[in-house]
Amino acid sequence: MGQSRRLSLPRLSHRWLIALCAVAAVALGAALAPWTFSTNALLEEISGQLNASSGLFIAAKGRSTFSLLPRPHITIDSIAFADPTAALTIEADRLHGNVLLLPLFAGRLEIADIELVRPSIEVDLDRKPMSTSGAAVRAAAARPSTPAAEKADRARLGGVSIVSGVARLKYSGGEETLQDIDATLDWRTVGSPATLDAAFSWGGERPRAMLWVLKPGALLRGEQTPVTVRLDSDSVRLEAEGFGQLGAKPRYMGRITASSPSLRHALGLAKVSAPLPGPFENVQLSAKASVGLRDFQLSDVKLSADDNEFEGTFALRHEGDKPIVHATLASNFVSLKPMIADLPALSGADGQWSRDAFALPDIQDADVDLRLSATRARILRLNLEDAALSLLLRGGRLEVALAEAQAYKGTVKGRATFAANAAGALEFHGNAQLTGVDAGALAWDLAARPDLGGALDANFALDATGDSVAQIMRDLDGRATLTLSEGEVGGIDLERALRRIDKRPLSSAMDIRSGHSLVDRASATIKIVKGTANIEDGQAHGPGFALAFAGLTRIPERSLAMKAQANEADAAGKPREKGVQIGFDLSGPWDDPVFAPDAAALIKRSGAAAPLLPRVEPEAGATKER
Repeated sequence: MGQSRRLSLPRLSHRWLIALCAVAAVALGAALAPWTFSTNALLEEISGQLNASSGLFIAAKGRSTFSLLPRPHITIDSIAFADPTAALTIEADRLHGNVLLLPLFAGRLEIADIELVRPSIEVDLDRKPMSTSGAAVRAAAARPSTPAAEKADRARLGGVSIVSGVARLKYSGGEETLQDIDATLDWRTVGSPATLDAAFSWGGERPRAMLWVLKPGALLRGEQTPVTVRLDSDSVRLEAEGFGQLGAKPRYMGRITASSPSLRHALGLAKVSAPLPGPFENVQLSAKASVGLRDFQLSDVKLSADDNEFEGTFALRHEGDKPIVHATLASNFVSLKPMIADLPALSGADGQWSRDAFALPDIQDADVDLRLSATRARILRLNLEDAALSLLLRGGRLEVALAEAQAYKGTVKGRATFAANAAGALEFHGNAQLTGVDAGALAWDLAARPDLGGALDANFALDATGDSVAQIMRDLDGRATLTLSEGEVGGIDLERALRRIDKRPLSSAMDIRSGHSLVDRASATIKIVKGTANIEDGQAHGPGFALAFAGLTRIPERSLAMKAQANEADAAGKPREKGVQIGFDLSGPWDDPVFAPDAAALIKRSGAAAPLLPRVEPEAGATKER
């Protein structure tokens, strides 16, 4: 066997080993330990690239450090940024920046992303806080689909994080402050996808927002690109997925979904005053949207609010500073109760008309045109079918109209307008028309009264001005006509009382207050002057009687004073010659009027009771003719 040869390395002396360990220790320590640089020197290295990407100028007052481990990074204390016009200024306690490793080997210091700790951000939106030297602005200025646009899209940006920041946004007529901002913007190059994720404290809530843009460079140049927006807070949740564009005609087009436990509260946080017809609680919205700077259009709308569901369209535009709203909605069933929830109570605790002063809302700042059609509609206890309603607000004047509806086997129409006069009082004008309405069903649903029936035709026209319900009733003027056909009136039996009056005149007072009276036709005209309604030309006839009545009702006092006379009639309601008569009064409060027959006339017809009447003595000095 041959001898094996052993390879041997030259032995290092102990001195060399010690020297190598010392060098390694120094290198490791240098890598671990931060290096303190001149602030100016370090800023010169990074300000150029930050200015090129953002267009902002940089200044620092604190120290600057650079470390290799755990990864290359820099730290600058007390740093500030500003655009040339000072429309955007940022002052941060500290900047942390991660440095790209490979460029270091070539002797270049390139920032991958930065983190701003406790920055204070001031933005004046009216002064256009976007520097003309930034990469984003250069990309926006390039013409689409050109080499200049491609080059601008390759400009490197990076990532920016904000920790515990404060932002003050100033705009014409107002200012908003966002507290405790924690946000991250990941935008590596101008043309690559960008994502902004932010959480902040505002209005007692902590919303979280997300924005994603597929091609930001194209977006800035006015080209369409996919965009996603999400907002999640206690007051509102919103998600929008579609296409966006900026440039000369900024617009978003896509689908949006939103929800809010109270839309009024959510708009109040944004300092938006909207004349909503109702509380708009538990709102759910889904629609196709087209949104610009001065217009907002929704189609294929599916909306639920206040336990009502609607479908239709919505549009918002501006004329100067005034918003103009148009909406056309349809519903299978709608409860109108929430829409009148803000109306003042009609009665006070004492049961009389409310004397509380109106708190009139300011409705001068917007115009609204709302059209609503409902297969079935309900307002309090009243039911409508195939209802066409509208709400028109223009120049501070509100008009609510029921163009037509089927109700209680007939039709109903109505219109009411409301406006505040120069003295701050409410001006009211209203009219209504009922044709062929089932009076019995209407009376039951309206006032739980079961003592009326027939086909009712009615016309009303009312006007009033006042600062409370009580004042409105005192000032009320108007006119009404009422006609009842082929009906009945409960609680009064005129035919029976007239038929028995000759045989049992005194018991007729009881007969008249029992049973019911069939009515072939009844009518009356009511003229209202300053709260007093005069009942004129009151007539009714039916089998066995003909009735004439007149009187007045004082609306402010809610009282009635009416006189009536019933005459015996044939089966067709034609008065008989020399037929018997019964007179009676109806007076007292509306809730409990007193029925009083003409007792003296009934007693005269009773031979047994006639002597009970007081004797009428002749007047003193009267001369008896012979």
